[in-house]
Amino acid sequence: MIFRYNITETIKIKDFLKQIKLPSNVITDIKERGQLLVNDQTVSNCYIMKEGDLLEVVFPATHQGDNIISVKGDFEIVYEDSYILVINKECNLATIPTRRHYSNSLANFVMSYYKRMGIEANIHFVSRLDAPTSGLIMLAKNSYVLTLLKDAGIIKKYMLEVIGHMEEKSGVIETGIIKEEGSIIKRCITNEFVNSKTIYETKGEKENTSLILATLCTGKTHQLRLHFSSLGHPIVGDELYGSKSQDGILHLHSCYLEFIHPITKEKIILKNEPAWYTQD
Repeated sequence: MIFRYNITETIKIKDFLKQIKLPSNVITDIKERGQLLVNDQTVSNCYIMKEGDLLEVVFPATHQGDNIISVKGDFEIVYEDSYILVINKECNLATIPTRRHYSNSLANFVMSYYKRMGIEANIHFVSRLDAPTSGLIMLAKNSYVLTLLKDAGIIKKYMLEVIGHMEEKSGVIETGIIKEEGSIIKRCITNEFVNSKTIYETKGEKENTSLILATLCTGKTHQLRLHFSSLGHPIVGDELYGSKSQDGILHLHSCYLEFIHPITKEKIILKNEPAWYTQD
């Protein structure tokens, strides 16, 4: 992979690479296994560039790690280019391998896809979804793009169905979220501080449930599940903070991603509806 930069000032290459927020391990990797060219000439990272120069950074081929085994599995690709992959993750599928899901996670399936397609990339999730949660999930194809996406101000919206009818049809939920004492998985609400924020709007109501569109302003573990459970309206199918549903599915879906592409600078908007959604 090659990135090209038009230089507008007098600056050393190594300082420029830090300026564009290349991680130190990536800079070391480029020095050892990649290549730096200024105006088609190979140079070292101490080379001093000037205005009008063209810098080309040749990233070394990615070594696919042995920590994630390759397992062929089906998944729906919503968006893909040389830098980013966005998948519509099915519900009840772990994002990354765990002791219980060592070879049955989305990461295993993506690794198999990369190898079959000849894509030199490791697994870099920009953010994760809980195993029961379905919907849009994004991966970067190298660590540099991952770093850029972490600072990209990605807008994330979720569609969810909650038990009952909200007293306030729209609003903001702000709470503190901490780990529940004695539990590895569960979180709980604290009133000692605020570290989580959700904006929500009711989009429809059935006899016993409400359809909610929620925008995450922060990304705490189990944030939406806790926020609505704390209001007395747990998400349908949330066995951790509510009760099991008839269909065995958590009605929580990542339905919207909006971001500025870190390389092309194009605005990308991706939308998706969950399998459980009906307007009846």
